[in-house]
Amino acid sequence: MQQIAWQRELLRIVIIVALATATGMSFEQPFWGAFLGLIVSQVLMLKRLNELYRWSNNQGSAPQDGGLVGYSVDILVRRERSLNKKIDKQGKQLKRIAEGIESLKDGVLIVNQAGCMTSFNRASCHLLGLRADTDMGQHITNLIRAPRFVSYFKQADYSDVIELESPHRSNITVQIQVAQFGIDQKVIVVRDVTERQRVEKMRQTFIADVSHELRTPLTVINGYLEMLEDADLNPGISRAIKQMSTQNERMKSLVNDLLHLSKLESDNAGIGNDWFELQSLCAISVDQLRAYRPTSLTGEKFPEATLSCDCVSGIEILGFSEEFSSVLINLITNAIKYGHKEGLAAEVKVTIDTLDEGLEIAVTDQGEGIASNHLSRLTERFYRIDESRESTVGGSGLGLAIVRHALDHHDAQLKIESVLGEGSRFSFVIPNERIRMKGSV
Repeated sequence: MQQIAWQRELLRIVIIVALATATGMSFEQPFWGAFLGLIVSQVLMLKRLNELYRWSNNQGSAPQDGGLVGYSVDILVRRERSLNKKIDKQGKQLKRIAEGIESLKDGVLIVNQAGCMTSFNRASCHLLGLRADTDMGQHITNLIRAPRFVSYFKQADYSDVIELESPHRSNITVQIQVAQFGIDQKVIVVRDVTERQRVEKMRQTFIADVSHELRTPLTVINGYLEMLEDADLNPGISRAIKQMSTQNERMKSLVNDLLHLSKLESDNAGIGNDWFELQSLCAISVDQLRAYRPTSLTGEKFPEATLSCDCVSGIEILGFSEEFSSVLINLITNAIKYGHKEGLAAEVKVTIDTLDEGLEIAVTDQGEGIASNHLSRLTERFYRIDESRESTVGGSGLGLAIVRHALDHHDAQLKIESVLGEGSRFSFVIPNERIRMKGSV
């Protein structure tokens, strides 16, 4: 097609020049005739180009031409039709996407790199009180002024989410997460978590109330069992009373752990105000457990464990000493109960090492180890690795859940490493901001 257009264009020029030359020869001026023919052909070409220019700017109709200009018009027309089809298709897709976003119950806001809102859906208006007629283009921190959100929005790391009271409706709690979108935009997702928090609070209150109410009947039962243990009874009844006492103590331990866990879950602790010395806390925790010998539900005592603590003096930690003590006691107790091989005493070691990111505290045992498929779930409430082992050793199943929540209050996370047949290692890192040497300010 392009070759034909070129041929027509050249043929047109040749014909015009030939006719002009023939006319010039009749006046014995062939050169000036040919020159005039070239000028006429170029004037006609400029006229067609002007028509093409005016058409391209919507100032006239498309030029009708069989040469290069006509060929160019045909290409542009076909390209325009193709682009219009693509634009229509993408417009429909964008419309469906917009309708989908509008139908979401979660608020979705798009802001530019400067933080000014470029679009938001109806749910955002409901949750945050935005108005399309006045708030479009406003900076997001002008509408959500909570200091926590302002600080969160300005940071570069949006891997976490924050929860705060809605600036528009005080009875709604919203969860906000920011994500980078493209090169110069951010997407803000706002979710209503009021019901979830209400259910969670109700669950915590229920557990705390039930656990508290169980204390009184358990104390009464324990008193009568202690009285019966001192009575002169036949061996069968004595064994039954002893087993009842063991189960009663286990129930009391479970109630205490439930109350402790409920307090940790419901307490928004902050960063803590107390600096406590790590070495003395570790020494007290280890000394409390040196004489600890777990007893199986059949009454058999385990061999006495070997405990060692490697801690440098003079280190202080900012936080909650009671919670930190419960972390160490729970980890060491678990290591004594489960970190031994059959028939052998447990060997438990508490080590403290300085890392670039903070202070690592680890509790290591030389027991049977834990299969890798259990490691990610060990901190769940009442999770059991082996029901037969738990029924032999006992335990509330809440120790590691307590550890996890207590470490959250110290900006630390529990790391569990284990190899079957070689033992386990439970560790966590206290960040540098919570560490200082004794005497420093």
